[in-house]
Amino acid sequence: MLKYHKIYLGNLCNNKCIHCISKNISPKYNLDTVLNSSEKIENILLYGGEPTLRTDILLIIQNLVKSGAKRIKILTNGRVLSDINNLYRLVDAGCFLFEIKLWGSNPIAHDKITRVSGSFHETINGLNNLTSIQDKFVAMRIPICRDNYRDIQDMVILSINFGANRIILSHNDPKLSFKEVLPFVFNSINISLFNRTWILTENFPFCVMKGFEKHMNEIYEGKALLFDTNIKYNEKCSVCIFKTICSGINSEYIRNNGMEFLPVIESKYFDDIRRLYES
Repeated sequence: MLKYHKIYLGNLCNNKCIHCISKNISPKYNLDTVLNSSEKIENILLYGGEPTLRTDILLIIQNLVKSGAKRIKILTNGRVLSDINNLYRLVDAGCFLFEIKLWGSNPIAHDKITRVSGSFHETINGLNNLTSIQDKFVAMRIPICRDNYRDIQDMVILSINFGANRIILSHNDPKLSFKEVLPFVFNSINISLFNRTWILTENFPFCVMKGFEKHMNEIYEGKALLFDTNIKYNEKCSVCIFKTICSGINSEYIRNNGMEFLPVIESKYFDDIRRLYES
């Protein structure tokens, strides 16, 4: 499992997303602590807000590289990358991993959620610029909410067309039931598999991912969440074979949709998943 030290760089952002996924922040690591650590920290994720808006972002990346970081990933909406010179400066500083947030497959859908006219075109221009960079890794993060879940498949196709190395479908709306969204998620996974593109889900419990358990991001990056949520488990979860891996259920989701979850008693994927999680 490739674990990242996640460093929160503040809430400054150039989008005004209705379903902002960084409202509740519990920073996992402090920047100064990481820079001054005697431990060699090789994998680092920078997130916000919008990290690329910081005037000292290049200095931060350079200092992290000097302190021993081998992989620095930025979670970004990609708008700053629409200026290719900004992208070149980030790459020259030592950042080759980019995780781009996408809220819609077209300007109307995307900009409705970001509440910034033109944000879709800037994100797409950023993705276009990334195609010119050698040896980069681009992940597409699709935060799923009630306003965009019917658009998931088209967002996945768009991501594939841009040559995304990985796609993450992240359930971020406690008012949106798994029952409603899962048909679109499963279709999207099959589309990605057909196109040989790595796709993962996030914030979905094992008990609803029947047959698609190997596509859960928690297996590969652990249970630690970027953004703070009040997680709960059903008392029946104590007998679930995935209890030590599953990230649980958002308590607000339970208030909106009830506790409809049943423990997984057996799964033909369990041994493989446990080995992946423990590796």
